[in-house]
Amino acid sequence: MKLSFRYQFILAPFIIVILLACLVAYTLFELSRINNENEVTRQWEMLTDNIQAVIASATRLNKVITELSSDQAIQQDEQFFIFLEQAGILADGFQNSHLLGQLEPQLRQRIMDDRHLFLEPENINPVTISQSLKRLLPPLEQQYKIFVAQRRSAFIDNHRKLISISSEMTTVLVSGLLLCIVLATGLALWGFYVTRQRLKLLTQRAHTVCASDNLPLSAPATARDELDELEICLANMTSRLLNTVNVVNVLQGAEDERRRIAMDMHDGILADLTSINRKLDQLHSHTSSLEETQNLRTDIDDIISNLRCIIDDLHPQVLETLGLESALRSFLDRHITTEGFTNFHFEFAQNIEYLLAIDNKLNLFRIVSEAISNVIKHAHCDRLEVCLRIVSQQLIVTVEDNGCGMPEAIQSTGYGFANITERAHLLGATVQWRAARFSSGTCFELILALKQNDDTQTDNLKISG
Repeated sequence: MKLSFRYQFILAPFIIVILLACLVAYTLFELSRINNENEVTRQWEMLTDNIQAVIASATRLNKVITELSSDQAIQQDEQFFIFLEQAGILADGFQNSHLLGQLEPQLRQRIMDDRHLFLEPENINPVTISQSLKRLLPPLEQQYKIFVAQRRSAFIDNHRKLISISSEMTTVLVSGLLLCIVLATGLALWGFYVTRQRLKLLTQRAHTVCASDNLPLSAPATARDELDELEICLANMTSRLLNTVNVVNVLQGAEDERRRIAMDMHDGILADLTSINRKLDQLHSHTSSLEETQNLRTDIDDIISNLRCIIDDLHPQVLETLGLESALRSFLDRHITTEGFTNFHFEFAQNIEYLLAIDNKLNLFRIVSEAISNVIKHAHCDRLEVCLRIVSQQLIVTVEDNGCGMPEAIQSTGYGFANITERAHLLGATVQWRAARFSSGTCFELILALKQNDDTQTDNLKISG
């Protein structure tokens, strides 16, 4: 199963973050072990310090008792206050629960029995206190030696464990960091390779489309990531481009064929008919059948006129020589007047001639002429308005009549409407058929966005009717 592009992108950082989180958790665990070992050593240090303070206080108290005067009252002796102070310190030491919990049971019981002597020393005979201290000091000193030995052992064990934990942590952290580096590098290279291969495949397909004609680009059925969406968009764009190119080629071929037929008819049939017409003019002065000759000459003139109209419809020379306005006006003059229109209106913005290329003018001429022909064939109207104007940098073309309207069946199946739609698509314009502003009839409208770089914003209109 292939990973999508977004998962390929986040896979390496995600795995590295997981590994680093594991390393941090492991480091915190080992630090807690180190802290526990240090706490054990600290507890032994506190225990030895406490028992050492008790022994020192008991020794000083015993020394003060020996210095007390036996000739006068004990409360009047200057050493009495020192005696009380040292007795209070010793009583506090004997009340340390942590110290009492670590002593041997026999020594702890002896301290518990004699502890009342030190709580109120002013009411106890100093000799009694001295005798109690002589019983307690030897086992306290022996217990102190045991605590010192245990503290030394705990310190040695702690040092050994710290070395072991530090070595283990160093190994694990260095191995983990190396693994992170290797995985990050490997996943980054893998993601780069996979993405590069997919982009390379897209590039090859694009080059294949550019180098070949009518070769569609395959695309995945569903988009899993952005690259698949890009591939689908490229395939759709290629398909639309090929369709556009095919339409352009067909229309360009049709225009070329129109031009060729028009030239052949102009240079062949029309030239032959013109030559015959001249011979008839010469024959007109030598023959007695003047009426037949005149009729024949009239028929030939009609044929020549019809051929000129056909040639002009196939390829309007006026468009190339005089411009779009003259070509449309000539088309209207030929068709509107012959069909008996008594009321028509033609409006043309002069700036259009400077804003459109010759190919766009030709397509626009074909569209407008086809729209006018549809009105003449199907509308059954007596009023026609053709308007080409520029509004807000948009070319708006309208062909409006007051006829019976266009049946939807003609719009959906007619060749002329399909030709208008295809040519409008090539121009990048939008077309629509809607109801006319008259009481009846149809309005054809084309809207084309213009790129206007000059200062000719004002429409100079030429109106005829």
